[in-house]
Amino acid sequence: MKKLFFILILAVVNSNYLQAQGQNNLWLMGYQNYNPLPWGATNIDFLSNFPNVYFEPNRVMEIQITSVSVADSIGNLLFYSNGAWIANRKNQLMVNGDSLNPSYYTTISYQTGLRLIGSHIAVKMPSNDSLYYLIHQTDDFANATHDDKCYYSIINMKADSGYGAVIEKNHVFLVDSMANCMSICKHGNGRDWWIIIPQLNHSNYYIYLLTPYGLTLSTIQNIGIRSISIGPGIFSRDGSLYASYDTYTDLEVFDFDRCTGSFSNARHVAINDSMFGGGNEISPNNRFIYASSGKRVYQFDVNNLQNYKTVAEWDSFYSPSPPFATLFLTQELMQDNKIYINTGNSTQYLHVINYPDSLGLACDLQQHSLQLPTYNSSSTPYFPNYSLGPVVGSICDSLSVGIKDNNVQSAELRLNPNPCHDNVWVNYLFPNNKDGWLEIYNSIGKLIIKRRMYWSSTQLLLYTSELSSGIFFVKLYDDSKMYISSGKLVKD
Repeated sequence: MKKLFFILILAVVNSNYLQAQGQNNLWLMGYQNYNPLPWGATNIDFLSNFPNVYFEPNRVMEIQITSVSVADSIGNLLFYSNGAWIANRKNQLMVNGDSLNPSYYTTISYQTGLRLIGSHIAVKMPSNDSLYYLIHQTDDFANATHDDKCYYSIINMKADSGYGAVIEKNHVFLVDSMANCMSICKHGNGRDWWIIIPQLNHSNYYIYLLTPYGLTLSTIQNIGIRSISIGPGIFSRDGSLYASYDTYTDLEVFDFDRCTGSFSNARHVAINDSMFGGGNEISPNNRFIYASSGKRVYQFDVNNLQNYKTVAEWDSFYSPSPPFATLFLTQELMQDNKIYINTGNSTQYLHVINYPDSLGLACDLQQHSLQLPTYNSSSTPYFPNYSLGPVVGSICDSLSVGIKDNNVQSAELRLNPNPCHDNVWVNYLFPNNKDGWLEIYNSIGKLIIKRRMYWSSTQLLLYTSELSSGIFFVKLYDDSKMYISSGKLVKD
């Protein structure tokens, strides 16, 4: 039995890893900086665990900085965007994919795409294989230094003969001054997603939760110091660490609880460096944090953050000529366990950290070592960690109540009224002479109510005074785990 359990766990891990390899393998970036046409751009494919760089002659979308691309589990491109419009895999405008991010700034940037770092995230809707949520930000004005509105749009990949269509577009869910550094992390249940949006010039973080029932605000947490980051805040691969960096705030590091969606243990590192910059990444082993500061790259040891090291200084290289210096800006850790750093200028090169798990200069940062076929500014895409699974055995691993097999049947759960106010009738059926349990969880996976359920009855009147207004998840199962049901309860 232990051997079988180990094989099952190994199969799940490998399946998650392979799926992540496909979904975050493809970078669409850059532009061909000459006229007349033909146009074209740079693609980098990491599916084989090394960067396959090639020229894409059919792409007509120009990507200046804002870049989001989505592939399926085996690496085939599904859709992509530059923040102004969405293209399908045929390099054509997706159905209803025009007029994204309505604003004056988007209007004047429509031909070239937006220049907002870390402002777009695309992720599959939890428990749905065909719907994708696109979370996107824009600036109402023209300075492109921060965001004023946050939208979501929904894409159905079954529409238009499998080429996809935008079925909901430009729903505003947050209006505020926001830093260009959205980020996303898998919930501890292994299904839902936490979306983090820092408020500009404040120490507030809007923390949203994406579930099969939609996008909801979980909390606004005040922690650390003010944020004016340019570039996404970065989660470690296991979701336990969060780091952000810019040359005004310097380095901020928090611990993150994937069950509650909350930060703790704030650490700040002040750096005597006024150079423009704002990219960072965390090594695969969680020990080192790398930060780009224009002409320098710093390495921070999580065990001793204040004792940081300079692992690279700009070597005065230009591409193709001055003033296009190959400086250091946005970073991305890929599945080959190397970190790729953009130059922040319109150049044809990326820098590469070959051994980011190694201390100091042993990390082997090679400047302008990866040449691109076209010019590129700072269009390094930001990918969610699709392979991150549940926090097994924790209270937030609320989606499993035991190993399910083909014998599992529905307990025929029905809730009435729903939405409810003071009480709700729970109707169910356990036809196997086994008693069971009713569990009710809030939106962050915390168990709020647990009641014993008896097979000899088929209903229970539940008083809901313990519940605040909101959405709750209901789980019902008998002691044999043969009869299992789940649902959603709304309290007004």
